Amino acid sequence: MKRAPRLAAALLAGAVGTAPACAQAPGQGNAVQGLGCDRACLIAALDGYMQALGAHSPLAVPAAPDLLFTENDVPLKLGEGLWGTVTEVDKVGLEVADPVTGNAAWFGSVRENGRNAMFAVRIHVDRGRIGEVESVVVRNMDLAGAPIRPAPVLQHDPAFYETLPPEQQRTRPRLQAIADSYFDTVEANDGQVFAPFDEDCGRLENGRSTTSRSDPNGAFGAVALAEGCEAQFKLGIYRINKRIRERRYPIIDTERGIVVASGFFDHANEFDSYKLTDGREMKTALKWPNSISLIEAFRIKDARISRIEAVFTYVPYFMHNPFAGPAASPPDHPPMPAACGEACLAQLAGKTMAAYVSRDWRSLPWADRVGYSDENLGLQVGEGIWGTVTKIDGKPLVIADGRTGKAVWIGRIEEHGQPAWAAVTVTAGEGDRIGDVETLVHRKEYGAPYAEPLAAPAFAELPASRRTDRATMLAAVDAFHGAINRHDGTVAQGIADDCRWAVNGQDVGQCAAPLTGNRLKALAQVRDIELLAVDEARGLVAVRMFEDFPANPLHFTDASGAAYDDPALSPRTLKLVELFRFEGGTLQRIEAYTLQLPYGMRPR
Repeated sequence: MKRAPRLAAALLAGAVGTAPACAQAPGQGNAVQGLGCDRACLIAALDGYMQALGAHSPLAVPAAPDLLFTENDVPLKLGEGLWGTVTEVDKVGLEVADPVTGNAAWFGSVRENGRNAMFAVRIHVDRGRIGEVESVVVRNMDLAGAPIRPAPVLQHDPAFYETLPPEQQRTRPRLQAIADSYFDTVEANDGQVFAPFDEDCGRLENGRSTTSRSDPNGAFGAVALAEGCEAQFKLGIYRINKRIRERRYPIIDTERGIVVASGFFDHANEFDSYKLTDGREMKTALKWPNSISLIEAFRIKDARISRIEAVFTYVPYFMHNPFAGPAASPPDHPPMPAACGEACLAQLAGKTMAAYVSRDWRSLPWADRVGYSDENLGLQVGEGIWGTVTKIDGKPLVIADGRTGKAVWIGRIEEHGQPAWAAVTVTAGEGDRIGDVETLVHRKEYGAPYAEPLAAPAFAELPASRRTDRATMLAAVDAFHGAINRHDGTVAQGIADDCRWAVNGQDVGQCAAPLTGNRLKALAQVRDIELLAVDEARGLVAVRMFEDFPANPLHFTDASGAAYDDPALSPRTLKLVELFRFEGGTLQRIEAYTLQLPYGMRPR
């Protein structure tokens, strides 16, 4: 691997002339392709990028002024995310390049604060500058938090580097079509096989084989049911893949028969079980909607898929890749309290939640323009938890506010019989219709803090003498978040000594203690705070916000001088719906519900 300081020189040396700036074909940025960085130049750029990553030196990357850098599909600044936590990079990775498109990709593993993580990255080089960096970091094997196995000596198949004889090579369109036929086979896998496979086709997923029990890298997953690529697809093992979305093919190497693709596998989990083509019944492992984001390399020999190596991680359902195009923006529905006040909003929330169970979303009074999101991502009504919710809380907590035009429903839901906490915000639109629905669900598989939701929190109306006015409550909430962001050990005024803080139903201690003890330094910032609803009669304020934990640094000192560590080793962002209860002018209780997102994710 070349040293990082040589990277810029290597790129500039590989740039042959200056290609014309005009484009003639639709979708092309340049009418002349393949005259810039050749394969050796691209591999040098890739080596330099990995060297810079391992050295925590983003300034060593010859970045274009408009560089777009993503980690797990979230745009970040170069230097954030894994750049701040990586402690080691594999000395050897699988490297692929395409001089025609100017793209190169690296597959392997890294250590993040000492813990193993699988990693894949694609870079795009133009005129000696890196303008795109698309990376996937696999920190957990599944949504239940199972860690990646200890650092392997990963063995990449040498076939990826071998030049095929001319008679076994295929054109770029043909290679892309074959790779695409693989995704057609995986999508809604019912036993029909569209893709051509070699008899000895092997697939490596996150460093382990899923097709051969004897692979030196180890084996897991579908290999327990059948060995070989085609045999597994003929069984219909992967029926849970509702769709393979945002398919892109940035790298095609005709000489070596390689295609590198990226995309999403959407697992709607609308059914709890299914049958293989041989009659065996399979139970879905996860009971809720989720997606995996991947970068995948195919080795295609003589028009047949012979080797596959994929790096993928779980992301929120229907995640979007910024390189696939712009994301949609939700409609804005200003509050209209005269048309839909508290009672109207509470009724809309109740109707919405009942429709989840009946799956009868068409009966709801939708506005002409509607926004909808699960897990902070916009999607079509009828998708997401519309296909998984089987029961809702009979006595939820509902906070409605005509001045914000929103109602927040908090309580227990069940997905195929599995309980979870839900905080669902319904916004009125165009009068007394539903303009937006935003859901947040915390399942036990997401980990602590969590207590099984036996009943929604309940708060009675306060006597007039014990109520706190709206402005005072909002100022206190702002002061509380300000104290968290200051990290100076000071505490906001007006917090009762016996105020308790609960997260996902689990009591985590006194409200003021983490502030006075300065025990929240791992939380870099609370941001994007939005007021959802205020209920003066019950002393309640509900807000939605985001918390960033960069996992860099890991070691801290509290107000007493005692050392403590961030227990998580990887960057993470939490989205929260947080509820504050006031009585007699003081904060008495906090109830928070959380959803972990890829680091740095912003509001939709």
